[in-house]
Amino acid sequence: MAVQEETDPASAARARDRLDREAEAVRSEQLERTLSRLRANGDLSDEQLAAVEQLSERLVDGLLAAPRARLREPTDDAEAARTLLELFE
Repeated sequence: MAVQEETDPASAARARDRLDREAEAVRSEQLERTLSRLRANGDLSDEQLAAVEQLSERLVDGLLAAPRARLREPTDDAEAARTLLELFE
């Protein structure tokens, strides 16, 4: 049934999980690249390293806040979840 598929909360949950996994992979990769460059320029304190990591987490959380919220909304249209999943295919 198309309607059941569209209203299936599992598809939205899968889309949120995929979004989070993909975002974390990009965040981790970019964080390591940035930390490598910063370390090459000199020693960083533990506090500075933690601040850079925290910044990366906040940026990702801020950018994904709206898509995550949209995927949590009860809706009869799962277009957002399908579109999101298609982006990562």
